[in-house]
Amino acid sequence: MKYLGIARKEKGKIVMPDGFREIEEGRTYEAVEIGGDILLASVPLDRERLSKIGQLAARSIEEHRKSLEGLAG
Repeated sequence: MKYLGIARKEKGKIVMPDGFREIEEGRTYEAVEIGGDILLASVPLDRERLSKIGQLAARSIEEHRKSLEGLAG
């Protein structure tokens, strides 16, 4: 896993962190909200993959909530 930075909303658009500038131009992602948290995943996402991502992300978020809140604060 690579931490890319903090995305922010400006003028109705989500602006990605500088870490995303290293990723190839034109690449697209699926944005998925899980329990109030947003996850970006490379496309395509089928139902099975989306379900597995949701399960793993929700478990990871709960297991590391204190650390994540510390990073966000």
